[in-house]
Amino acid sequence: MRCYRIFLSISLLILLPFLVKGEEWPCTIAIKNGNIVIYQPEPQSFKNNLLSAIAAVSINLQGKDPVFGAIWINAMMSTDRDSRMVTLESLTIGQVKFPDGVDTSRMDEFKHLLETELPKHNYEVALDKLLAELDPSGNYSADTYKNDPPKIIFEENTSLLVFIDGDPKFERDEKLGLDKLVNSPYFMVNWKKKHYLYVGGRWFQSSSVTSGWTYDNHPPKPVSKIEHELNTGGNKISPIPLDSLPKIVVSLVPAELIQSSGKPSFAPVTVANLLYMSNSNDNIFMDIASQDYYVLLSGRWYKSKELHGNWVYVDPGSLPRSFAQIPEGSAKDIVLASVPGTEAAKEAVLDAQVPQTAKVERDKASTSVSYNGEPKFVSIDGTDLSYAVNTASTVLKEGGSFYAVDDGVWFVSNSAKGPWQVATSRPTDVDKIPPSVPVYNTKYVYIYDVTPSVVYMGYTPGYTGCYIAGPTVVFGTGYPYSPWYGGAYYPRPVTWGFGMSYNPWTGWSMGFGVSVGFFHFGFGYNFGGGWWGPPVYRPPFCYPYSHVYGPRPVVVNNVRINNFNNNVLNNRSGNIYNNRNDVISRNNRVGPGRNTGVVNRADRQGISNRAGQGIRDDIHVDQRGNIYKRTENGQWQQRQNNQWNAPGGNMNRQQLDRQFNERQRGRQQAQNFQRFQGNRGGMNRGGGFRRR
Repeated sequence: MRCYRIFLSISLLILLPFLVKGEEWPCTIAIKNGNIVIYQPEPQSFKNNLLSAIAAVSINLQGKDPVFGAIWINAMMSTDRDSRMVTLESLTIGQVKFPDGVDTSRMDEFKHLLETELPKHNYEVALDKLLAELDPSGNYSADTYKNDPPKIIFEENTSLLVFIDGDPKFERDEKLGLDKLVNSPYFMVNWKKKHYLYVGGRWFQSSSVTSGWTYDNHPPKPVSKIEHELNTGGNKISPIPLDSLPKIVVSLVPAELIQSSGKPSFAPVTVANLLYMSNSNDNIFMDIASQDYYVLLSGRWYKSKELHGNWVYVDPGSLPRSFAQIPEGSAKDIVLASVPGTEAAKEAVLDAQVPQTAKVERDKASTSVSYNGEPKFVSIDGTDLSYAVNTASTVLKEGGSFYAVDDGVWFVSNSAKGPWQVATSRPTDVDKIPPSVPVYNTKYVYIYDVTPSVVYMGYTPGYTGCYIAGPTVVFGTGYPYSPWYGGAYYPRPVTWGFGMSYNPWTGWSMGFGVSVGFFHFGFGYNFGGGWWGPPVYRPPFCYPYSHVYGPRPVVVNNVRINNFNNNVLNNRSGNIYNNRNDVISRNNRVGPGRNTGVVNRADRQGISNRAGQGIRDDIHVDQRGNIYKRTENGQWQQRQNNQWNAPGGNMNRQQLDRQFNERQRGRQQAQNFQRFQGNRGGMNRGGGFRRR
């Protein structure tokens, strides 16, 4: 399993994100007249935030030979997805086995000792080490997502896709004195039958919304005076260089823009029959055998005979075999998370099931909901639920009860308008909500446990748009939802238009074409201009960093999304719960809108993550509780009769070899993340960490 680490003090917890190696398993708990050594556990299952695992242990009493055994443990997971660390809480021991020839009286003594001592401590796990050994099979979603291709536009020069959600809707902004576009994340106004678009610190103008855009160095005064307001409140960025001005491409329907820098140029991916477009930041490939182009968009594959042609959806299981042969560490290994059967895809599917958790304080947590007029609800087919359409909030109705989901917290009320209190249960039919409904993501916010003072809640990446589609993950449901427009504009979650790209450390990030400050002012405009793009319920990504595995990572200017700064260069946070003052989340840090509470670690006394130094991390346990040791020459020995012997005939070498290899991969993945986390602030386009 990806190695568990147990920490001695709060100081070690604080230092954890900057450690790369040195604190490895096994770990030791001091007891009277000796210690207990816990070897790296092997996970068996993970469901509903409960982890089951088997671990080898040894009890070492002064003057006695070590006694080896196996323990079956169950624990609730408390996850910090920012640091990618997991705490095992509420640990229980289901079974204890000593295959070491222990007499009955001592076996009962040791079992009682383990059941007494181990639950006293919280154990921390590197999430990437955990994912390496879990089996994702059987956990695939039964929901069907829409994979029809959007309008795919290919350009050979620097271009910017301006997405407008349907026919342009302009409304008078009295403060600006101009008519402003409301159904787009980009800032656009009208003046005397001309349209003016402000992106990247530059003005563009056109007499038509959909075409004919040109750079305007001297916009009329009623337009240019707005620039001062747009550049206040920390929003200012350096203007796009004049020799890098993009071509403006406008779409009123779901679309994706892919582009190259000049004429397309291709390079080999070090595997047979596969080339990639080397002068593009998009994931565009050429299959030599079929002469088909392939492109990866929002986790979905599409192919075409021509870059400007008609694109069709490709089931990931039907990809040419060469995609699965792309080496980790090569230029395009970032796409492996979208290729079935790869380790990266397996880990992405598992990662999509791990929640960010928090304790919601019942007497403090609150929310409010406003509507455009009286509340209007639409029924959800196949359920007893309906949802409110004329509000920016997420409100469900079931019978005489109303439920709201706000920043990953469930609330309940007897009225659609509140007052609201923390919910202790979810609506009965919430898991039946189909992906064709815009409130689909609420089914990924969970309630795990309830106490008189707090409710344990959590959300998986599905809440922010990452869904399991068979053996891979995708962004968005693919369904085009209708927004509410009736004196107010309330957008719905979108899948297309922002070049969403997946990597294991930051989740989904915006693509290169929209991430270099182009729509900065549409998203951050403090007069309410522009709604905030793909993950309507908070961005699941950090800063756009679309090539964590391969070279040429994208480093961008500060991007604000609805005045919510989610740039990891500044605050290194993607945890929605950090936006709340009424929850306790494992990684709450001091800062605006942040909870400053720290989870009490006093119960960690007596645990040492370094006490196992000098003890090799080479002990494994099989599903039957038999204890094995891997020797330096790669052979296996079994613990029998208080000594290491040649393994018996019941040894499953294939299983043990797989455990060993997964443990090695997990350790490397955790180290890669720590390196990435410690160095991302200094990235430039010429470097990057590759997955190994």
